[in-house]
Amino acid sequence: MGDSVPKEIVWDKAKGELRILGQRHTALDAQALCDHLDSLVGPTVAEVIMDNHERRLGKEDADRFRRERRQASVREIIDVIIETDLMSGAGVTKVTIPEGAMYEGAILVEIHNPCVRAASGAAKAFLFSYWCGALSSLLDNEFEAKDVSYNETENLLTARIVRRAGK
Repeated sequence: MGDSVPKEIVWDKAKGELRILGQRHTALDAQALCDHLDSLVGPTVAEVIMDNHERRLGKEDADRFRRERRQASVREIIDVIIETDLMSGAGVTKVTIPEGAMYEGAILVEIHNPCVRAASGAAKAFLFSYWCGALSSLLDNEFEAKDVSYNETENLLTARIVRRAGK
């Protein structure tokens, strides 16, 4: 990976900018955003809205990381996305791709200490739809989150990311 690839978090107080890996971000209370969206339009509609938004962002980021790191493997790009989760405060993400499951079967995504703690509504889509979009781009197929659950005792949000039926 080249030296021109930004590898850090930059906060420019004079400009009021927060940059993660060269991309401008803003700090926000993701759980409050998801809860408010759920209350405005209901959890089902909020999940659809957030799914569309985050899926697109995941695809765009994966495409950008691939352009910036042309020699990187799919796993290396996934590791960059895991790093952005950590830097942005999303949580500590682990992506497990079982042998032979890169293009078939389920990919397990676990997020310890997630910034949102719900397995339905906008919060469900906030983290996992991003991963579905990124993996869809990287693996050239459409994926969706299944079996989403939050374990309060372990403070762990998990999902199986599977190929969309009929794709």
